[in-house]
Amino acid sequence: MNRINVKACGVIALLAFAVGILSNPPAARADTTANAACSACHDAASSSHARGVHGKQDCSKCHSGTEKHLANPGPETKPARPGAAACQVCHVKDANRMNWAFSDHKKAGLNCAACHSNHTPKVVKGADTAKYKDANSALCASCHKEVTARFNMFSHHPLKEGGISCVDCHDPHTDKKQALTAKTETCTKCHQAVRGPYTMEHPPVTEDCLTCHNPHGSPIKKLLTVAQPALCLRCHSLADNRHAVGAAAGARITGAALRNCTACHGGIHGSAFDQHLRY
Repeated sequence: MNRINVKACGVIALLAFAVGILSNPPAARADTTANAACSACHDAASSSHARGVHGKQDCSKCHSGTEKHLANPGPETKPARPGAAACQVCHVKDANRMNWAFSDHKKAGLNCAACHSNHTPKVVKGADTAKYKDANSALCASCHKEVTARFNMFSHHPLKEGGISCVDCHDPHTDKKQALTAKTETCTKCHQAVRGPYTMEHPPVTEDCLTCHNPHGSPIKKLLTVAQPALCLRCHSLADNRHAVGAAAGARITGAALRNCTACHGGIHGSAFDQHLRY
């Protein structure tokens, strides 16, 4: 074999070695070996792991104690289930998950596994949750039954119809007190027609939409917490020089004064023209 052929063979061998390293780096080979060892016993888990979002991750990254279990398989060395701390090693890319320690779910003693499965998306079982077209809403409904019952009322947000999801308004990874935005701003992301700004503002509207509305559902139209005029009379008294009241001592309030308030005060959310919000 001449010198040229020897050099050519050497170059080919070097290229083959480099391609092998790039296509199967040491970390990947180690992960594949560890996962293969796990799948020897955990067939169902390994199968769902391969299909899930964590399919390319080494089992030991989430399950601490995997090495000891592989060295001495048995229930006494069973690896621990991953907790929130294990998940946050990777899932800390946004401010909401960084606030998990202060979240309502954390305070209630829940862990990531309560809503998420390690290997594939969590499947919610139960006849009630089958009514929801959105998987996230179905998951929320499996626990928050006292809230989701309101979506059966006459006036409700279209949650079961699939027009909205629980996570459109609620962030399950943080605490509502951690958000610097008001509840009203959450509502006006969708209800932009009443957002304003207005020259004459209705204070409850700028402070909190929930003063007058129940966002989940109500037996009263337009999600009102109380029917008119009782809703308005919680804050507003009837002026004596208006509404046909006070014409004479002891005059009775007429039916005209107790009709639908918004029949006259149509600019209930705010007005650019009238301080009494009549238009």
